[in-house]
Amino acid sequence: MIMHRTEKVDSFLPYFGFRRESRFEELERIDFPSRDGTPLILHRTSGGNRGPVILSPGTAMTALSYCVDSVQENLVEFLVARGFDVWLFDWRTSPLLAAHKHPYTFDDVARYDWPAAVDEVTRRTGADRVLVLAHCLSSPCLLLSLVRGYLPASRIQAIVASQVALHLVLTNLGRMKLATRVDRLLPAGEMMHQIPADVSSGRSDSAVSFLAAVLPRAYSCDNPACYRQSATFGDLIQHSNVGPSTHFMMGELVPECVTGFLRDVAVWARRIDVLTDDDRKHLDRLRLPITLVSGSLNRMFVPESTQLTYDLLERENGAAYYDRILIDGYGHLDCYIGDDARTAVWPRLVDSFARAG
Repeated sequence: MIMHRTEKVDSFLPYFGFRRESRFEELERIDFPSRDGTPLILHRTSGGNRGPVILSPGTAMTALSYCVDSVQENLVEFLVARGFDVWLFDWRTSPLLAAHKHPYTFDDVARYDWPAAVDEVTRRTGADRVLVLAHCLSSPCLLLSLVRGYLPASRIQAIVASQVALHLVLTNLGRMKLATRVDRLLPAGEMMHQIPADVSSGRSDSAVSFLAAVLPRAYSCDNPACYRQSATFGDLIQHSNVGPSTHFMMGELVPECVTGFLRDVAVWARRIDVLTDDDRKHLDRLRLPITLVSGSLNRMFVPESTQLTYDLLERENGAAYYDRILIDGYGHLDCYIGDDARTAVWPRLVDSFARAG
């Protein structure tokens, strides 16, 4: 399906352009340090006393992507309208942070970022526990934080693990890329740029440019950022679910990622799961309500990713704690920026939080 641009929007933070008034109180920005001193950000707006709920984005994104105004209703508006106290968490992958330009690993985010964010939210709200919606690679980092004892399970009321959890199962094409081990040849400190105007002459950008030109795709569109993102990460969206204005912004929504983190991802993706032998001894630390969510058409981390995690946790801890939701007709990021996600996706996530009490 070919998507056509219908307007040019000059993007600016925090809403990637202005098209309409947002239906929530102005975001409060809270700068705070991770446990290793890295500056991080939370953005807060509240609709009531449900929660607090922390929303974390995927790799190379700011959590402000949850409040784009190119859709009829964004996720922050949806949650505020239902009485949630919403906290948007920019971990060190965020393009708003200087840290995103320096190599980091799953364990860095698990050890330093997640415990600090939960501490900050509970300190400011007085809540004993938080709800969490963790999208993409922020999800395995959160789960590892719990498994490794950096973050006590007693601080978490419930988790929605979006699109991936403890298992990183790529498409056949993604596995072929891993098999070439090209990631080992790329400098860890380089950026992989997704906006064509930002592309450098570095090896990492050159590799992305080559793959964007030659890899087969399941879509055709007029936004070159989508091709670069597919080459870097896998397909971010099911195009038919995303409106023209949002599609136009894809490069700005996911603009760049440091190669060092993607090299760490590649190591664990070749192993399929992110668990060490010691981690496997502590899966009892995940005895808490966890809902695993996959888009049925996800072409980054295929739905088998969350199925394998569900099966593992059920074997280890019993089925009572866990649920798995397959969102028919949706891919990866379109579960949060798709035009109809407010009816097709988000009510099921809120139901998961409600079931957790």
